[in-house]
Amino acid sequence: MDTSTMTGPTTFIQHAANVASSYGFRPLREFERALPDMERTNNAHSFENTAQTCFACARNAEPALGFYATPTPTNVPRPHDTRDTGEFGLHIAGSPESMSEALLLKTLATIVTEWGCPIVRARVNTLGDRDSRLRFERELTVYLRRHARELDDNCRATITANPLAVYSCTNAQCRAIIADAPRAIHFLSEKSRVHFRDVLEKIERLDIPYELDHTLVDHERQPRTIFALDLAQEDPTIIGCACGRYDEYVRKLANRRDGYAVHASIFFHKKNARGTRFTFPATAMPKIYFVQLGARARLQSLAVADMLRHANVRVAQSFDAGCLSVQLARARELNVPNLLIIGQREALDGTITVRSMADGSQTNIPLAKFPRFLKTMHV
Repeated sequence: MDTSTMTGPTTFIQHAANVASSYGFRPLREFERALPDMERTNNAHSFENTAQTCFACARNAEPALGFYATPTPTNVPRPHDTRDTGEFGLHIAGSPESMSEALLLKTLATIVTEWGCPIVRARVNTLGDRDSRLRFERELTVYLRRHARELDDNCRATITANPLAVYSCTNAQCRAIIADAPRAIHFLSEKSRVHFRDVLEKIERLDIPYELDHTLVDHERQPRTIFALDLAQEDPTIIGCACGRYDEYVRKLANRRDGYAVHASIFFHKKNARGTRFTFPATAMPKIYFVQLGARARLQSLAVADMLRHANVRVAQSFDAGCLSVQLARARELNVPNLLIIGQREALDGTITVRSMADGSQTNIPLAKFPRFLKTMHV
């Protein structure tokens, strides 16, 4: 994609929205309109109300994938001023699968690289589930008390109440102490360990360089997994990118005993966009429905989504790759003329099946030839 004319926050937001839409995300406003009891004013979006909105819409085995932009973000990375910072946010609610983290990371990486910001690495860490985190916090508290005299006054005062707060300290001495602290990954429950292993395996399949960073901790939202992207160079628009899984935190917000949520933020310089209303057009009606069956197929589908996006083909797809009936029902509801199908066989063979909704005829095409085939479709 030619990024030579891409400048400024408004252009960046349009670019980010186009990429997010190609991976199945929809403007948050569309979810809000489906919830008549919810009231939102322009640009009132935040991590907290986005999570609750998507939570409310994630039902019937169908997770909700939403995006938004706001000139008044929360949790702006230090040392940036909230008055000069905007946020483009992405949220997936309703899926416990590690594919959620992979999809979010893939979307972030595509947005920033096609904007013209090469990625050096993705830094990754995990605190695991609640029991894992509590075990880690107990061990960390013991460690910090042994080094209490070396900590600055503020960190020393928070050891008992919130030991994780020390990770947000910028004091050089505190950072040195944290570098040798116990690592959360050593306290994971078996379930959390399996989930994190699955996340790392999917990142490797995405071909995004990554490294474990045990000092990467968000103590306020208590993430199960957390990521940050390091960019190769400073950009006049993009400030930074981060994402993670925040199941327990969002359950508290929504006052629910269960539920799953992953969230990502791209912070950007607002510049001359102060006061701008960050709005998006309604999602265009698709001409193709993309069916995916199984985890392997879902991962393969990300490459197909890139092909469709570069061909300017608007598609609809389901994030629930395990249920064929839900996907077919949605395709009939949208009255699309064609289906694209990747199942276990196609994922293993490196092919994709194109089926006509009118007569059921279908063609199996190698993925290497799929971009050329798209040019022959009247979509």
